[in-house]
Formats: sequence, structure tokens, C-alpha cells
Amino acid sequence: MKSIRSKLLLTFILLIISLVSIGLLINLFFLETFYIHQKTITIKNSSQKVQELYQQYDKDNLISYVDNLEKSHGFSIEIVSNNGLTLYSTLKGDSKLKLSLLDKEQIKNAKPNVSENGMSRLKHALKNQSFYVTKTNLKSIDLEFLLVGSKLDRNKILIIRTPITAINESVAIYNYFLIYIGLALLCVGTVIGLIFARSFTNPILEINKMAKEMTSLSFTRKWKQSRRDELGQLGYSMNELSRILSNFIEKLNIKNINLSNELEEKVQFEKKRRTFISNVSHELKTPITIIQSYTEGLQVGIYQTEEEKQEYLDIIMDEANKMEKMVFDLLNLSKLQNSKVEVYLEEVNLNKLVNEIIRLYTPQFNDNQINFQFVENSNDAATVDTDRLKVTHIINNYINNALTHVNGERQIQITISENVVEYKVSVYNSGKRIRENEIDVIWESFYRSDTARNREKGNVGLGLSIVKELSIMINAKIGVQNENDGVTFWLVLPKHKNKM
Repeated sequence: MKSIRSKLLLTFILLIISLVSIGLLINLFFLETFYIHQKTITIKNSSQKVQELYQQYDKDNLISYVDNLEKSHGFSIEIVSNNGLTLYSTLKGDSKLKLSLLDKEQIKNAKPNVSENGMSRLKHALKNQSFYVTKTNLKSIDLEFLLVGSKLDRNKILIIRTPITAINESVAIYNYFLIYIGLALLCVGTVIGLIFARSFTNPILEINKMAKEMTSLSFTRKWKQSRRDELGQLGYSMNELSRILSNFIEKLNIKNINLSNELEEKVQFEKKRRTFISNVSHELKTPITIIQSYTEGLQVGIYQTEEEKQEYLDIIMDEANKMEKMVFDLLNLSKLQNSKVEVYLEEVNLNKLVNEIIRLYTPQFNDNQINFQFVENSNDAATVDTDRLKVTHIINNYINNALTHVNGERQIQITISENVVEYKVSVYNSGKRIRENEIDVIWESFYRSDTARNREKGNVGLGLSIVKELSIMINAKIGVQNENDGVTFWLVLPKHKNKM
């Protein structure tokens, strides 16, 4: 199999041969036509200049210009009358001074130099166009000429000729010259192609050696050339690949550590799951035990009076209600954590929503002798785009939590504040502050800071867990902070954006 170097060299040589061959073909088939076309344009321009000088009666410049055309361009110039008489011709060696006598009557011995047929074609062509272009042969000279005729004035015709034979000879000479140039280019190009092929293939060979060593897990060879082309980029990429592979063992160790951490996280998750199940079992065990005990007492008839019997039944019903509430909360928490609850966005006025909630809690505030205060937002249009039921659920949990822990001055206050982009609903209750080490864990399931008190009120520590899940669903922010004489739970919602 041929190497890349030999293929590049062969391609370079074939390219030079192809270009030279194309040049020869173009010269053979198109150069003469192009040359004649350019000569025709030059003769037409010269004819127009002669006409201008003749019509301006500028005899001196006319003589000088005609002399220049004959000497510089090799044109033969002839002026004939409409009846074919030759008035002036450089082919006959007429003096340039004769141009100044064209309008005088003494030119009477002029002889025809153009055949009648040729003159007829010339006059007929110049009736419809400015120039008449053709190829012709002179009787006196066995040469082919390019002839361009044009009207000098109303009675005279200007004819300018140039030999075509010279054009053919020029094309042939140029083709020979192009062949010699092609041979020279082939020799020089072969040397340049060899140098180019080496400069191109040497980096590839170096990269190939690096790749072979890398397959043997040896990464000592590095790309050291300073090229900035694609091969240089490939070399730097190989260096990068070598670096990556050399660090592979270290990265494997890091992966192993990460896997160990993930396993540890799974173990912790499993512990939390077991703790959750244990808490559920414990919370269910207490009401079940109480219900079982009082039911057995009723069965054996240990009560003395009907009032005592009714008290036993009330205790059984109360425990059943607590157990029902816990199961309901567990189901809600499970739905929220598994994203089985849909979110329905609507425009909600926070002032009106909180007032509706307060009306439901007013009897409890009065029964528990609560000093309640609601600080509305000064903006009547305090609206947000959110899920009304979920926000209501969060605020209800905050108020229930405040009722459970209120103490001291027995004060509960709800405040709606705002900044540029959001509203904040705060629920404050006076009483015992939360320990700093408990602030982050109160949102976990079954967490209760005062177990006995919460058990008495039927709370099992699921309310704030539900609040956390609801806030995630509606993209709200929640939090808690200790005050000087109590605790404030808060909910932050983005402001309603007016639609255009």
C-alpha cells in the first residue's frame, strides 16, 4: 500500500500536469478568438479617434495619430470614397501629408483598391451599424487580414486592417512557451511537493508513534512541535488524551469514592425510611392501644355510671379522630412527595385570602384567649399568581402551629409585607423560641420539639413537612426565625405580573 507521502507527491505532480494541459487547450481553442476580439475593440476605438480628429479638422494631430497607429500597432489604414476610389492607403506608401488633401479636388487620379462586391457589402453593412468587421485577403499580398470599416464622413469610409497571421504565430509561440514553463514547473513542483509531503507526513508519523505507545499504556511521548494548523491541533489533542488516560487510575479512585458516598447516602436514606416506618408504627400504636384498652373496659363493664361510660366512648372517638388525621396527613405527604397533586394557578388577593382564613379561626382564638392581630398590606391589589388551596393549606398549618405553641402573652399576629418583586406572609406567635440546632430539622416528618404537648393536641409532626412539599410545588419560599419573645414562620410569593 502506498504511503501518504507518495500519494501527496503524485497528486501534486498530476495537478501541475493538469493545469499546464488545461492552459494549452484553452490557448488552442480560445486564445485566437479572444485575441481577435481584443484587436477588434482596439481597432474600433482607433477608428472613433480618427473620426473625431478628422471632423475637428485637426490635420496635424490626425497625421500624428495615424502615424502612431501604423508604427505602434502595425495597422494598415485606408480611406476610400463611396464609389470605391482609394483616397489614402498606407499599403501603397502614401505620404501622411496626403491626409490633409482629402477634401481638395486635385485628387482625381485615385484608383479603386476595393472590389465592387466588397465595396457593396461594406456600404450595405454601414447603413445599419457603425462598424463592419470581417476577415479578408488582399490580392497583392497573400495574407489574411482582420478588417474593420467605419464611416469617416458622409462620402468617405475608413478601413483599418491588421494581419491575422501574426496572431496565429503569437498563439503558437505562446503554446510552445507554455510547454517549456510546464516542464520547468513540473521539476520545481516535484521538489516542492516532496518537501511539502515530508512536512505533512512527519507530524502524522510522530502522532502515530504516540498512539502506538498509548495502546501499550505508555504516556511518556509528547507532541512538542509548535504547529498551529489541524495537525498541530491533533497533536495537542493527543497530548490531552495522554494526560486524561494517565490520570485514569486516579479518576477511577475518585469514582470509587463517589460510589461509596452514594452507597452511604442510600444507607442513610434506608435508615430514614426505617425511622419513618418506625415513627408511623409508634404513632399508630399509642391510639390503637388506648382504643383497645377502653374498648375492653367497656366490654367487661368496668364503668360505674353512664357518665363514665360516655367518657370512655369520648376517649375512644378522640383517639380515632387523631389516628384518622395522622393517616390523612400521611396520605397527603405521600402524594406531594410523589408529585401526584396538580397545581392550579389563579390570581389570588392575599388580603382577602387571609381574612377568609381568619374568620374560620376566630372561634378558636376566642376559646383559647388569643390576642390576635392582622396587619394587612397597604396595597389593596396585593395579588399573586398561585394555587389558592395550597397557599391556604400552608397558612392554616402556620396558624395551627402557632395555636399549639403560643404562650406568654398569648399573642398571634399575621402580617403581609412586600418589596419590589414579592409579598411575604408572616405568622408570629409569642412563646418559647426554637433551639438553633432544631431550626433546620423542624421541616422533617414526625419531628416534634415537645412530644407530650403535641401528642395531647393530636399533632404528629407532619404539618411542616407538608408545608415544605407544597412550597416546592408552587415555587414559593418558606422559613422560620426566632424573635425576642416568640417565633415567626413566613411564606414568600412572587408578585402578580400584569398581562399586556
